[in-house]
Amino acid sequence: MTPIRVLFGDCDPANIVYFPNFYRWFDQATHDLCEAAGYGLVRVRHDLHWVGFPVAEAGARFHRPATINDWLRVETRVVAWQPRRFLLSHRVRRDGELLVDGWQTRFIGIHRADRGGRLAALHIPDVFRAAVDAQMR
Repeated sequence: MTPIRVLFGDCDPANIVYFPNFYRWFDQATHDLCEAAGYGLVRVRHDLHWVGFPVAEAGARFHRPATINDWLRVETRVVAWQPRRFLLSHRVRRDGELLVDGWQTRFIGIHRADRGGRLAALHIPDVFRAAVDAQMR
């Protein structure tokens, strides 16, 4: 769970959260989950030589608006594991009320030397999957 306080700069002229900010918070919540599992960006880049966790697909359904000084909770879970991708669910709540249902498909990015350094999806290591799953229990 990632807590978010909505700030003035997060809102549009109608005084509601500008929708791209939810995607930024989905990203933050994903990195919080991975870091809690022992796979923070500094470690994976330095020790494992991963690029990180790029997004392949993303979407959201907006049920209710949020505004300045609201405290939100982003609940992030991996809902499906595939050999080279993982599907995340993001639920944004304010005082228990569901505001946004979001989702992302991500992968572990690596640079493939045999492809001129181009970005590629790594096969998801079992140890990574187990560590992330343990954080969601």
